[in-house]
Amino acid sequence: MEAPAPGLMYPHMRMGVLCDHALVSQDGKLSLIGIFDRIVVPGLPIHHPRFFVVAVFDMLPGNHMVRVDLIDPTGHNVLRDQKVEIPVSVPTLGQSGNLLAELNMLPLEFVGRYDFNLYVGDSLAGTISLNVEVGQTGSFGPGPGQQQIGQA
Repeated sequence: MEAPAPGLMYPHMRMGVLCDHALVSQDGKLSLIGIFDRIVVPGLPIHHPRFFVVAVFDMLPGNHMVRVDLIDPTGHNVLRDQKVEIPVSVPTLGQSGNLLAELNMLPLEFVGRYDFNLYVGDSLAGTISLNVEVGQTGSFGPGPGQQQIGQA
């Protein structure tokens, strides 16, 4: 039996995004719709209605539990009272594991950066950040000092 690649000994998040919708097809292809890293809300506190946290992990084959912590701008774990653990399966060596977590009515109380920290066991495998701003909703253009790359 061949030894696993050294990088697989420690779980690693290859990709992580927040999006409006995500699904995995029957043949295992991951589809993401509406990828974002910031939201603009009319005021705080507010509950964000629905979105997905999606991550692709490189790790050893088998079944793994991924713990999700959400750290708000004050350093508080928003999900502390709910032990959020999501199963991720890696079928064989050389394949990756997909995490899709649908979040509904997420409470947001502060302006700033929220970090979704993803742990496999005690190891931090990756972080996905969300910036929350207060302003006029529906403005998805580039912010000050940002260049718009493409338009749909």
